[in-house]
Amino acid sequence: MPLPLFMEERRRIILETLRQRGRISVAELSELLSVSAVTIRQDLRALEHDQLLERTHGGAVLPVSRTPAPELSFEVRLREYKAAKHLLAQAALSRVQSGDSIALDSSTTVFALLPHLRRLERLIIVTNSLMVAQQCLDTPQIQVFMPGGRLRRDSISLVGKPEELPDINLTVGFFSAHGISPETGITESSQEEVQMKRALMERCRVKYCLVDGRKWGKVAPYTLANPAEFTTVLTTADAPPEHIALLRDQQIPVEIVGSAVEM
Repeated sequence: MPLPLFMEERRRIILETLRQRGRISVAELSELLSVSAVTIRQDLRALEHDQLLERTHGGAVLPVSRTPAPELSFEVRLREYKAAKHLLAQAALSRVQSGDSIALDSSTTVFALLPHLRRLERLIIVTNSLMVAQQCLDTPQIQVFMPGGRLRRDSISLVGKPEELPDINLTVGFFSAHGISPETGITESSQEEVQMKRALMERCRVKYCLVDGRKWGKVAPYTLANPAEFTTVLTTADAPPEHIALLRDQQIPVEIVGSAVEM
């Protein structure tokens, strides 16, 4: 007999199912998750409170009035929350050694690692970020591998052909995202970026998710990963303690960098 799902797992499945179908009934969810209708209604109330769905008579639908905020350009995001990104970069740097092969996604949070990585004697970087590649033009000790694909201007990255990433076993990978939530996991605003990040993650032995405190509780349209897929989630001291506690209850390592004063 399968073990009962944790509350967070159950609610994540509810949201994933709802995104696939657009609407679903309490009876269907009760059968799918092997729990009572009372439990399902409690889940739906909680998810509606977080504005992740709208309850209907006997079920739930996607919130038609809820539209994701437009993604800001790379240059705009690069200027935001610099102190938090610096703290996360410092923490991430301690996980890299000269001679490593690493994955870097196209986020501005991960881009903050570049000034530090350029000081290493030898490094292989696999990335879809044109900004990362540009920063390594004058550092011959760093080899950069990229896929083919189409230019995505918002992130200044290459997307569309994740299968063209080089088949390299990577020591460690660093990733960020639009949002992180105990109910929906780690989410992104672009499906093509999700596909590229997933392909990079599959090549990494160790994976870190870097998210500053403002990203907790935010939900973007596309799920990148369950937080449990990462070795550790690195975050800043302004992250909501109740969300961190929910992940730690699931044995997901969350490391807080910096201090409230620094934030």
